[in-house]
Amino acid sequence: MTTMFAALDDFLRFDPGERGVGALHAAANPNTPPVEAAAQTLREVATDGDAVLLTTGFPIPPDWQPETDGPPGTVVLARALQELGAKLVIVAEPRVEAPIDAAAEVCELATLPFESVSPDVTTTATSEALLDRYEPGAVIAIERPGRTADHTYRSMTGTDITAHVAPMDPLFALACDREIPTIAVGDGGNEIGMGGIRSVVEAEIKHGEQIAATTAVDHLVVAGVSNWGAYGIVAALEHLIGQARLHHPSTERELLAACCAAGCVDGRTGVAEPWVDGLSTAMHEYVVGLFRELLGHERTETES
Repeated sequence: MTTMFAALDDFLRFDPGERGVGALHAAANPNTPPVEAAAQTLREVATDGDAVLLTTGFPIPPDWQPETDGPPGTVVLARALQELGAKLVIVAEPRVEAPIDAAAEVCELATLPFESVSPDVTTTATSEALLDRYEPGAVIAIERPGRTADHTYRSMTGTDITAHVAPMDPLFALACDREIPTIAVGDGGNEIGMGGIRSVVEAEIKHGEQIAATTAVDHLVVAGVSNWGAYGIVAALEHLIGQARLHHPSTERELLAACCAAGCVDGRTGVAEPWVDGLSTAMHEYVVGLFRELLGHERTETES
């Protein structure tokens, strides 16, 4: 079983965008593959019927719409956890709700409960209220901006995006204080979770000293694309429970198209096209297909 988790985790080092993921992945990879640790934790939380809070949404200039990396992975993971018994709640800015709903529809989920948070009014008290209201068994961030050392939020190029981000770092700090497991997925060093490998981000990533996030989590999954990291956790869950959970490659195409139609843009171009991090839809279909083949799914004509 460990061999499969290691294979899944190793696959996440794939870095076609040449963003320096390899160094971050190595730094985040302890003795236990992060996807295994995350999946083990989430299986226990979900089968206990606990709530899980998930946050995503990275604003892209010039219109500050959420990027295509994050919402698809969040919904695919939410579906897998819901099927195991968890109660899911998405926490993000209002602009993220339409893409989440669109992705949920593709995945044949009822509309996921959504807690709207605003850059103007989100405070530590907001996070305390969320934890008090839902008493979650876990808190998860997938491609979510992380606060830097100067208390700003930054894009990969160092652009200040603070005015467009509702701070979610306090949610993770408070969860840690309450001994609630925290999980994060990132691909660049400026996301929640990367605080645990901050020194590596500063040394290895372009603009690293400026953009490095400071918030750490219990289990950090680093991937070439954050959606892939979320899919890696789902694949690990599937391997743990012996039941199919990962979506079909054709569904990946539908997810990206639906998210774009609902307002998402590609993070590299800022254009509403069904690409992620400058990589084509076909690339993401291919990656999902590889995950499925690694798990032993039979190939179909549409995957060949």
